[in-house]
Amino acid sequence: MLKIIVDGSADMPEGWAEKYQFEIVSIPIQIGGKTYYQGEDITPDQFYALVQDPENQPKTAAPSPTRIKELIESVCEAGETVLSINVSGKMSATVRMVQQAAEELKDKISVIPFDSDAGSAVIALMGREARLRERAGESLEEILQALRKMRDRVMVVLTLDSLEFAYRSGRVGALQAALTSFLKIKPIVTLNEGNLGVSDMVRTRKKSLERIVAKVKDQFGDEAINVAIVHSQDPTTADLLKEMMEPVLNITETIFTELSISVAANLGPKTVGIVALPDKI
Repeated sequence: MLKIIVDGSADMPEGWAEKYQFEIVSIPIQIGGKTYYQGEDITPDQFYALVQDPENQPKTAAPSPTRIKELIESVCEAGETVLSINVSGKMSATVRMVQQAAEELKDKISVIPFDSDAGSAVIALMGREARLRERAGESLEEILQALRKMRDRVMVVLTLDSLEFAYRSGRVGALQAALTSFLKIKPIVTLNEGNLGVSDMVRTRKKSLERIVAKVKDQFGDEAINVAIVHSQDPTTADLLKEMMEPVLNITETIFTELSISVAANLGPKTVGIVALPDKI
């Protein structure tokens, strides 16, 4: 059986890791001079409680090659193959750390690093696709070809409550963050060539949700799509977003998932958005 590893930035519904047999590489989160590993020694509630203090600026880091190697060796036997699906190399060094671990293991275990050019629910959806295709008897090359097609068509669009966390993590400048806070503007960020960037500014939460839905409609039109609604500590707005998009988009499947700590550390609480992919790859 093909082993599938995703990193901790993969956002997925509860039970997916077991159902689709993913192994997860934890992402280190540095808060107040201490390093935590999501899923091991910090919960989302603990994370949000800690970062309420402005002195506790959360920062993410890539897991070390040694940690990745140890995980692979713990779940694989000699001669097996591992597919590692990772957050965009333009946003994190994780995929490079996997490549280094792969080089160290090449005489024992075949490790295939795959750069998702994205993050969040994209990684989980890719992992599910890979597992379902593997169970259907497809070859590794056929699976990789499908993942490349997904990577080319995926759309990620989010609205942030503010740019405070993006500023803390170095994603945006101080002036941009200060202006959105002062003017109470809701920033919209979109995925473009492997990076998240601010694409729009709107004045209200409702307008930001309308803009998200409109962007997805512009991208896919009437094409059947699968949607993941992602959020950080805001299920009410996630439900509202679902109500707003259903009459407008041709949706085959909708899933909900909370943002992982490593993603929320860069975007902040009350982030809500859509990850969309064509139903047929």
